[in-house]
Amino acid sequence: MSLIRRDYNPFEEMDRMMERMRSMMNALMPISWETPRLPDVATLAVDMTSDENSVTIRTALPGFKQDEIDISVQGNLLTISAETKAEREDKQANWHIREMRYGKFARSVALPEDVLADKAEATLEDGILTIKLPKQKPSPIQKIAVKVKNLLSGGKKSE
Repeated sequence: MSLIRRDYNPFEEMDRMMERMRSMMNALMPISWETPRLPDVATLAVDMTSDENSVTIRTALPGFKQDEIDISVQGNLLTISAETKAEREDKQANWHIREMRYGKFARSVALPEDVLADKAEATLEDGILTIKLPKQKPSPIQKIAVKVKNLLSGGKKSE
C-alpha cells in the first residue's frame, strides 16, 4: 500500500495563509501595501494595423522629444527606440513615491509585408508616435525562358 499522494501540495496551506494576511492588511489600510507592478522599462507596447496600401504602427511615448526617438527598418524588422535622461535629482527632497522611469526604451517588431522604408512617415502627436509605412507593390510576373541541354549528346545545347 502506497502512502504517497500525487495531488498533495505542501505549499497550499501557506498560500491560503498569505491570501488571508493580504486580505486583512487591505482591510486595515485603505492604501495598498503592495509594491505596484510597473511595465518593463526596456519595452514599448505597440499597435500594428495594415490596409491594402500601408502598415501603421502606433506606440505611446509621452514626454519624449523628436531628437530622443530613433526609428529604423532593416529587412522586415522595424525598431523603435527612445532614450530620456533623468532630471536633476534634488538630494534635499524627501521622496515619497518615485515611479517615473528614465533610460532607454526599445521595441522591434516583424513587419507583415515588404514596405518602402524610404517613403515612411512618422509623427509624434500628444505623446503618440505613429509610423506609416507604404507597402511595396509586388513586381509583375515575368516569364523566364527555359533552356534545355541534351544529356545524350555530351551536354550540347539542342536547337
